[in-house]
Amino acid sequence: MAVKDALRFPPTDVTPIFDLFRGNFATELLAASVAHLHVFDILNESPLSLDELQRRLVLSERATQVLVTGLCAMQLLTKRLAGEIDLTPLARNHLVTTSPFSVGGYISLAAQSAGTLALVERLKSDRPEGAESEQGAAFIFREGSESAMDREDSARFLTLSLAGRAWNVAPRFADVLPAGQPGKILKDNSGSSGRVLLDVAGGSGIYTMAVLQKYPTWRGIIFDRPEVLKIAAELAEQTGVRDRLELHAGDMWVDPFPPADDILLSNVLHDWDRPQCARLVAKATSGLPEGGRLLIHDVLLNSDLTGPLEIALYSLALFSLTEGRAYSLEEYRGWIAGADLKYVDCIPTSAHGHLILSEKV
Repeated sequence: MAVKDALRFPPTDVTPIFDLFRGNFATELLAASVAHLHVFDILNESPLSLDELQRRLVLSERATQVLVTGLCAMQLLTKRLAGEIDLTPLARNHLVTTSPFSVGGYISLAAQSAGTLALVERLKSDRPEGAESEQGAAFIFREGSESAMDREDSARFLTLSLAGRAWNVAPRFADVLPAGQPGKILKDNSGSSGRVLLDVAGGSGIYTMAVLQKYPTWRGIIFDRPEVLKIAAELAEQTGVRDRLELHAGDMWVDPFPPADDILLSNVLHDWDRPQCARLVAKATSGLPEGGRLLIHDVLLNSDLTGPLEIALYSLALFSLTEGRAYSLEEYRGWIAGADLKYVDCIPTSAHGHLILSEKV
């Protein structure tokens, strides 16, 4: 069997397809804000702080933040220097009910669509899709709750679906990942100068497989649910790295992490709210040796959480499917500093991704 090359760059950039795929959230957020939450009429009365707007809308902090981020990115809301949220002229002229040029009725044509109603429910409940059903939320695992990642058929479908993105992004991720100093874990056990990379909630494991293909002396560990690891094992055979890859089943919130020189959280933290992000970063850091690195790979909002639009819409998708949202580099750096790590660099990858490097000193 020919070895599949996880370092092969795609001939074209897939990013525009991802952006188009998430475009429905613009329609749904706009319709929800006009017809159900009356955001523009509320702010037409006076500018409000995020906390004040949250109280008026009777939403959670997370729901209010993704809503405001999305509407700011659409250039319908703006943040004043004092932090108050106000309408832009575009919104005041065309989305306030009493304006003679209002198109609110036109936007409300989508008010009863399935997608808009689902988003309104998510915003009001602050719970991901599927959380209320016996099937459980699809994309996250929390102890004591049902997850689609624990059922063979849905775990295979979801893991392979997400693998499509990884095949496109992993070559750039591996390309920009610095080798660093010789690792400690392998040196203590076998004398090798390679590093051990632990991929937490690694899913298909394609990012780690690309790294192992780039660095032949490295070893990898994929940490995930048992049904997910079955797919990772198959892909490890296809990429020719199975002999250097350990599959470790566990619950990342409860079970200890295996020793590693580098710990990767790729598209993981955006599944969780801020307290859980801080907790997971601290847990990952606690077991790192001196010179060990935390590798966070994710999309980034700008520093004032007002865009860019593509990431704001992705944040809405994350909000709907998980317990998280997209975060800014400043938010990630806060968790890194809270875990006593030294921030090193932030390197763009592809499909809006960034590799945030930090080190234990």
